[in-house]
Amino acid sequence: MFMRKKSLSGAKGSKCLLCGELLPEVARCIGICPTCVRNRPRECRERLELVHAESREMFGLPTRPPANPEGIDCELCVHRCRPGRNQKGYCGVRHGSESSMRTDGRTRALVSFYRDPLPTNCVADWVCAGGTGEGYPDFANECGPEVGFYNLAVSLEACNLNCLFCRNWTFRKAQLAPRWTSIETLGKEVDESTSCICFLGGDPGPQLPYAVRLSEEARNKNPGRILRICWETNGALDPSGLKKMIGLAVKSGGCVKIDLKAWNPSIHRALCGIGNSKILENFARAAEWASKRPSPPALVASTTLIPEFIDEEEIYGLASFIARIDPDIPYALLAFAPQFLLDDSPTTSTDQALACLKAAKLAGLTRVRLGNEHLLS
Repeated sequence: MFMRKKSLSGAKGSKCLLCGELLPEVARCIGICPTCVRNRPRECRERLELVHAESREMFGLPTRPPANPEGIDCELCVHRCRPGRNQKGYCGVRHGSESSMRTDGRTRALVSFYRDPLPTNCVADWVCAGGTGEGYPDFANECGPEVGFYNLAVSLEACNLNCLFCRNWTFRKAQLAPRWTSIETLGKEVDESTSCICFLGGDPGPQLPYAVRLSEEARNKNPGRILRICWETNGALDPSGLKKMIGLAVKSGGCVKIDLKAWNPSIHRALCGIGNSKILENFARAAEWASKRPSPPALVASTTLIPEFIDEEEIYGLASFIARIDPDIPYALLAFAPQFLLDDSPTTSTDQALACLKAAKLAGLTRVRLGNEHLLS
């Protein structure tokens, strides 16, 4: 259970601070109902900034991206942080000293990792080479699921969004007492049974140089065999970094899974702390670069179906956006499990999931899947 501050707690029977209507469980920590979040964004802003700021202060993270005139620029993500010498960047990885900027997230990283037997529960498993055998023999070891092989799952313990529903929020605890891992140490985990390396998080973006270098060294040390590089990201990184992600995925037979949190920018800001315009721009760029290798698909999209917030209207908007780019891009709709500040929320209902599935198909997408069905209520 997440121990939230009192100001982030909402008792049963709480009412929206703007319209006075009874709050659904999922909105109690926010204090504003989903309808007002959508329709009254300016009036919501101060309250939402407070919620996000307090959720970060608990872990010693900056409440907003630093812009110190005497700091050093970080160009890895959309925030363009400029932290001072003893000031953390928004993701918490680096501070504004030359040594930190040169090494942290580059030659060493905040990571945890494990070996995951294939086929795995990866969001892209239903269309990837390791889960289906698509791309055999160039990108897959078997014509079907790669039983007997492993995915090295690397969780990069930092993020540049502040999702109130984060399922991996405990990485923030690791940042309170950071333990660094070198490229050499993690590279030793790649053996002959490793057929893919998947970078997730948190998010790979804040420590992307480390992940790219690890990937390149691992592939160079294992020539002539299948070693896919895959990514799970929020898409809020610099386009140059995204291009490196896509390039490694396309070349190796892996994929980039971008988690599109919301279509409405006010909903996205309420749930994640920032708007979504640059993320959507990045998704369109990724689709263009990924089109160089259509099979197995190099780009996959996903969205978590948060009750009251991410409904069929949101999914129709996102799915229409994806379909205008390429209707064959795979799209996974994920059932929501209560986490972090939304730990009092119910799970996604079956009715909501089916309505969202229908909306995605009506929007024109040809490959849509409902994941985590065991969580549906």
